[in-house]
Amino acid sequence: MSSSPAPATRRQKIAVATGTIGVLGAITAGSWLMIDGTIDVDLIGGGSIPAGEDCPTGTLSPVVPERVPVIVLNSTNEPGLAGDVAEELADREFRVASVDNDYFADTGFQAIIRAGERGLRQAYTLQQHLPGALVDLDDRDGYSVDLVLGSEFAGLTDSEEIEMEPGRLDCSGSPG
Repeated sequence: MSSSPAPATRRQKIAVATGTIGVLGAITAGSWLMIDGTIDVDLIGGGSIPAGEDCPTGTLSPVVPERVPVIVLNSTNEPGLAGDVAEELADREFRVASVDNDYFADTGFQAIIRAGERGLRQAYTLQQHLPGALVDLDDRDGYSVDLVLGSEFAGLTDSEEIEMEPGRLDCSGSPG
């Protein structure tokens, strides 16, 4: 008796190996296309934080707070939070345009800064006072920014700790 496998078994092994290599190649290629942004992750059910997807990568120069019109919105059950934060921002020379409420089903975040393309520098300036705030880009035309306060809001950064140097927006919400 010969110990070599039958020709049909050898063909089966080659087919299994070829199929395995093909599947691994397809998974690898798909992963790289998702990382590259060619395949939209939302199509397959991902992307729970939309802010990070369209985050600008360029370096932004801060502006003086007087040039940052802010709408402060409270999404929590804590009465007066937006008013208190608006007063603190006004003390720091930000232009508080209005104070109101905003409604979210999930308020488990510190803060969200909403801005359009023209307000990126204003959003960057405000974010220096709120490390850990998410930045969400919308389609507004002006320079105004919305500051939506969430249930994890712990206050503004001490003024002495803020370094107003050029940098990038942090759309991930990671502090510091």
